Amino acid sequence: MRGRCPQTIISDLDPSLRDAIRSEFQGTKHVIPLWNILNKVHSWFSLPLGSRIVEFKSEFNALFQIENTEEFELQWSQMISMFGLGSDKHIDLLYSVRTSWAQSYVRGYFLAQMATTAYSKSIDVFFEGVFTEHTCLRSFFEQVGISVNFRHQSHDETQYTNLRTYIPIEEHARSILTPYAFNSLQQELLLAMQYSTSEVANGSYVIRHFKRLDGDRLVMWLAEEEQIHCSCKEFESSGILCRHALHVLVIKNYFQLPDRYYLSRWRRECSFPVEDEHNTNQSIIGREWFQEYQSLVETLLSESSITKERSDYVRKELTKELNRILNEVRNLPETDDVCSMNVSVSPNS
Repeated sequence: MRGRCPQTIISDLDPSLRDAIRSEFQGTKHVIPLWNILNKVHSWFSLPLGSRIVEFKSEFNALFQIENTEEFELQWSQMISMFGLGSDKHIDLLYSVRTSWAQSYVRGYFLAQMATTAYSKSIDVFFEGVFTEHTCLRSFFEQVGISVNFRHQSHDETQYTNLRTYIPIEEHARSILTPYAFNSLQQELLLAMQYSTSEVANGSYVIRHFKRLDGDRLVMWLAEEEQIHCSCKEFESSGILCRHALHVLVIKNYFQLPDRYYLSRWRRECSFPVEDEHNTNQSIIGREWFQEYQSLVETLLSESSITKERSDYVRKELTKELNRILNEVRNLPETDDVCSMNVSVSPNS
C-alpha cells in the first residue's frame, strides 16, 4: 500500500476493533454490514421486546434505508421511545457505531458491493465448499487458492452472451466487464426502463419511478467532462453505475459508457499502472515475472494436494528452497544503480 491507509475497512460489529481502526487508520472509513448487525438483533432484543420483535426488525430495517442524517437521528429517537429501549446497552452500542452501518452515514464510500447480504451468502457458500471445522489453517489457504484459480478458469464466454436489453451500452459493457460486474450493470439497465425523466436547470434531471411516489433522484450531467453524478451515490459505493444515471445516458443516445465508468476492479483484464516512462520496461518485466511465478505456485499447490505424500514432499522441499533463496537475497545490495523493480496493482483492482 506504500504507506497509504485503505479507503474502507469492512468488519464485524466489535467496539475494540472500531477503536483500533480509529486510532491506526484515521483516514479510513469503517463499515459494518447490515447483515452482521441483523444477525445479532434477534438475540439482543427478543427477550425485552417479546412479540414486538418482528415489528422492531421492520422499523430497524427501514431506519437503515434512510439517506438523510437529520432524519435518521429523528427516526432513531422515535423508535427508541416507541419500544422503550432508552436504557438498553445494545441500543447504546448500535447508536455509538451508527456512522459505520446506517445508510445515511455510509452512502458514498467505496464498498465494491461487499457489504450486501447477497455477497455474504455467496462467501458462505464458497467457504462451505472449501473447509470444515476440522480443516487446519495451512490446508485452508491451499484450498482457497486452488478453488479461486478453478473458478477463474471456469469463466467462459457463454457468461457474456445473454443480452437482455439489447441497448448498445449493454453490448459494449459485455466485452469489458467481468461476469459479476456485467450482471450487476445489466440489472441496473433493466431497472432503468422503469423511470421517467424531468429536466431541470443546469443540465440536471429528476429521475422518478413510474410507481413509487417517493425516492426521486437528482442526476447531474456534465457534458463537456462526460461525467454523470447521481444523488443515490451508487457508483461511488459499488463502482457500478446506477439505474438513474444509466437512464439519462440512454436518453442522451450514448452507445457506450465513458471509459471512466469502467473501474479496473471490474474489468476482465486489470492493468498494472506505470508510474513514469523511466520505469515502463521494468514494470512490464515485473508484471510478467509475477504472473509466471503465480502460475507456478498455483500449479504446484494443485499437484501437491492430490496425495498426502506429495503434500509432505512439497512442504519439506519448498521450505528448504525458499529459506535458501531468502538468505541469498538478503546478501544482495538493497538498492539498484538504475531503478528498482516495481510491481504494483491499481488501487481499484
